[in-house]
Amino acid sequence: MRIISIDSMRALEQSAVSSGIPEYRLMRRAGTGAAAIISRFAANRFRRVVFFCGSGNNAGDAIVCAGSLDLPHVLLPFRDLSLLKGAAAEAVVEFGPKLNIVSPDSFDFEPGDLLVDALLGIGFAGNSVRSPLDKAMAMMKHSRRNVVAFDLPSGLNGNTGEYLPETVPAVMTITFGAPKQGLFLKDAPAMCGKIEVVPIGVEPESVPQALDHEYFCRQDAALLLKKHPLNSHKNSRGRVLVLCGSTTYPGAAVLASSAALHFSGIVRLLTVKHSMCLPLPAALISRSLDPEKSGALPADALRSNRDFAEASDVLCAGCGWGPDVSPELLADVLNFPGTVVLDADALNLLSRTPELWKKRSDIILTPHPGEAARLAEVFKIPQGLSREKFAAALAQKLGATVLLKGFHTCVSTPEGKTTINGSGGPELAMAGSGDVLAGIIAALAASGHTPPAAARLGAFLHGMAGDMGRGTIIADKLPELAAGAADLHIW
Repeated sequence: MRIISIDSMRALEQSAVSSGIPEYRLMRRAGTGAAAIISRFAANRFRRVVFFCGSGNNAGDAIVCAGSLDLPHVLLPFRDLSLLKGAAAEAVVEFGPKLNIVSPDSFDFEPGDLLVDALLGIGFAGNSVRSPLDKAMAMMKHSRRNVVAFDLPSGLNGNTGEYLPETVPAVMTITFGAPKQGLFLKDAPAMCGKIEVVPIGVEPESVPQALDHEYFCRQDAALLLKKHPLNSHKNSRGRVLVLCGSTTYPGAAVLASSAALHFSGIVRLLTVKHSMCLPLPAALISRSLDPEKSGALPADALRSNRDFAEASDVLCAGCGWGPDVSPELLADVLNFPGTVVLDADALNLLSRTPELWKKRSDIILTPHPGEAARLAEVFKIPQGLSREKFAAALAQKLGATVLLKGFHTCVSTPEGKTTINGSGGPELAMAGSGDVLAGIIAALAASGHTPPAAARLGAFLHGMAGDMGRGTIIADKLPELAAGAADLHIW
């Protein structure tokens, strides 16, 4: 989804109204969409939703949302609601009887409160906030409660990403119509938390894009996810070969192959024999090889198992290889005729043997920042670039799809087009998480997605698995949660 400026957002809304769509219809879509997101986010975590309500359309969005919630709520108006005009006044007429309105002067926080910042929205562009909204922001900050911001955290400039000292950090920002450029500039991402986009019936594609990169969100994932035809069979759903593991890291092979099984028809695994008896999924076709003395996969693992390679569409390689794999194995991997997903130690080996690289647009590299830095050094990528530009430069230099892991994971194409992933967070910072991601991406590529689409969708579903697990899971549970996230979006 395009990331746009505030002026472009206003132009979209004005164009919609000029075409005959009532402004209140846009507001109602925004408020009810936000209510669905808050209900999902708050379930079993918060007891009550407290709306800090300002003026203008942001107040109208809050009123619609509060009146549509299936959770207890309190609405704290910091402006007289009777003075609201236009669409916001219509919101008061429709939802006013459903609102639990409490004066800020008589309000007390309770355990389990989730706060909603609906004070300023996209209209703020100054250097200070007037009373009483400054008091409202101080009240939110001093409460130390979790905050969800509507459109933008109050006090954050939607064009520049600059924000006031009194701006309250949000755990989530629900932005309406399209993501605003200020959410992604300077230090703003740390203030905005997770970003959810609520469609309101405007078309971001019809206005100039503000930033070079785009945002990959639920709506984008839904467009890529498809139901399998009724006449599907295991071979039509894709065939993945997982070449992973070592005697030191045997679990990496299990995690990657298990993840691939959740998204493809057939998965074959080539790994090493080891003393640990790790349980393998019964549906997996596996073969254990005698390791090198170092415990690594043998150099001829692919050549001596040509039947596995020839029966596969996509190769997932590198997870748990360890530092002692032979460059001969990497050379064979890079000559695999189908799509290749390179992860972890395969990337480190490539940074030590860059002469093996051949530009191929059907290769997906999934480095974390350290691995990416090593690749950048040997392939002479400029330092000091933003994450988005760095990922784009690396993808263009290598002529491949690059997925740069981290907060706001970036996926860049060989042409340098970059998207920022809109799911996941620190809950995914766990051992084995990257192995699962590699397996998911490999399976999506095998099922017919292009390398960039497989990387984008894989990153999003992997992030959704982390969101659904809420920091209480281990990597073993991620494949099932990711498959569940895909099912939710398909249906």
